[in-house]
Amino acid sequence: MRASLITFPAALALAACVEVDMAIEVLGEDEARVTGFMQMQRQMFEMSGGDDSFCPEEDGGTLTLTDSHARCDFDKTGSYAEIVPSESSSDGPAEVEGELTYLGDNRTRVFLPLAAMNAGMDEMGDDPQMLEMMRQMLTGMSVSFTVKGREIESSTGTISEDGSAATIMLGIDDLIPPAADRIGDFETILRF
Repeated sequence: MRASLITFPAALALAACVEVDMAIEVLGEDEARVTGFMQMQRQMFEMSGGDDSFCPEEDGGTLTLTDSHARCDFDKTGSYAEIVPSESSSDGPAEVEGELTYLGDNRTRVFLPLAAMNAGMDEMGDDPQMLEMMRQMLTGMSVSFTVKGREIESSTGTISEDGSAATIMLGIDDLIPPAADRIGDFETILRF
């Protein structure tokens, strides 16, 4: 959550084996709410410094530590720029920058370039041992993004039965796929 509540988890999922469940609800032409959690193994949390940058309170985060996991539950309401900052952090892992764009007429575009998470995958694919190690570390983990509004106009994700939400769920085969099966971007246009 260091630089952005939406960009940080996507990139970190690969770098530090973080499970993510995140929802963005568009409330108005420049207001949104992000809720959800990020969770990683306690050992990985401590190896990465074990500090407040994983779950800062000023970003709506609440950190819970157990013997096995570090979990950050978050809930933040703010402007589009506060929920999805456009600048990436230079002190953390490579980030996937998302966008919230007001289109007029109570319509907003939510864009998360998940294909950018594949940066560096070609190098990893050339090292079968590294690929297998990452596959083992990510087994059982998932990354889920949901976008909510009054009505989903279109989405590259799965639209709910009531038409008010679109979700994309990434499992291990999506996070570490062969080059031909790499995931595309998550884009949703909705009315609020």
